[in-house]
Amino acid sequence: MNKETNKVETLQALVKRQKEEIARLQRMLEVSREINSTLDLRELLTDIQHIATALTVTEASSIMLLDKKTGELYFEAATGEASGELTRIAVPIDGSIAGEVIKTGKPVIVADVRKDPRHYDQVDDITKFSTKSILAVPLIVKDKIIGVVEVVNKLEESGFTQEDVDVLTTMASQAAVAIENARLFQQSDLISEVVHELRTPVTSIVGYAQMLKLPDIPAQTKQQFAEIIRREATRLGNMVNDFLDWARLESGRTRLAKEPVDMRAVAEETILVMRPQADHRDITMSLQAPDDVPVIVGDSKRLKQVLLNLTSNAVKYNQDGGRVEVKIAVGPEALSVSVSDTGPGIAPEDLPNIFQRFYRVAGTEDHVKGTGLGLCVAKRIVEMHGGEITVESELGVGTTFTFTLPIAQGN
Repeated sequence: MNKETNKVETLQALVKRQKEEIARLQRMLEVSREINSTLDLRELLTDIQHIATALTVTEASSIMLLDKKTGELYFEAATGEASGELTRIAVPIDGSIAGEVIKTGKPVIVADVRKDPRHYDQVDDITKFSTKSILAVPLIVKDKIIGVVEVVNKLEESGFTQEDVDVLTTMASQAAVAIENARLFQQSDLISEVVHELRTPVTSIVGYAQMLKLPDIPAQTKQQFAEIIRREATRLGNMVNDFLDWARLESGRTRLAKEPVDMRAVAEETILVMRPQADHRDITMSLQAPDDVPVIVGDSKRLKQVLLNLTSNAVKYNQDGGRVEVKIAVGPEALSVSVSDTGPGIAPEDLPNIFQRFYRVAGTEDHVKGTGLGLCVAKRIVEMHGGEITVESELGVGTTFTFTLPIAQGN
């Protein structure tokens, strides 16, 4: 009887293991479909994070990628409230758990980071997140390590297991390929769009330069043609600069300064720069802000770039004799900076696309020239500061862009 019982128990255990293995394989197939469902890099990184935490039953996860030019390792994405802070942090190759994974190409489990000198605790200091345990695995494409996936704080008391290592490693191998594909698609897609956008000013420059060669053209007409060429060349240069700026931000090659920033002073400087353009069209510019605006930590030049973009648009798309108002409001944890205009407004169907690269509101292409990258760049800069940017508009009334910035601790 015991032999029969043992056989039944053995068979049941075998069936159970097979069912678990089938379930695991089915889940990995689902993971593969999820990871390969998008070629948008930001969306992909977010998907990978959520999948990693779900597969390993952990509190949080992060993705670090190697900069192809500098060889440095940077946080590119992370789950939790501290995600905006993390994307500004470089992780040393020497003296960190992720660096160990990069150097060896092998997974690393740390059951208690307090006992491991490789734990880079600066991340916890900045994000105020308490890391207890870590499982880190490499992202490998064609035998080349491109980064690291980390899952943090196992929620089960048993701690990380070999099964967690196997599952995360399998997921990471699929994720690495998907990340490289998204990067390649992003580059080719962007190049195609840039070439398309550059074609218009280049065509104008070539066309008017040819017409300057025609005989018997009045001096006044030649002057007009020369002015058009100058204007289109300037526009071309601005487009190239904006494109390079956006590409650096998206690739992670641009790192923000971390310095105390007085946003009231930044707003005052911005209005001073924009006032001549506004005065030319009799547009009034004003600033509403408390005298004691709390200090934030960030990059003052980049934040001024955001405000210059928003106020420039507010002037360009405004009506003659209109108004532009910059307002700073102080909340319990963040500043709110808004730029409002009295222009024609933006149609509801255009609002969801307003921050997409090269997008222009229908009907403005002929009388307002731009690169279509400014708002996209502004959004990325705000997000890198841990904030968000939104837009509200009413046709015939005007438009308001608002972005938030976390207030520095201790204010």
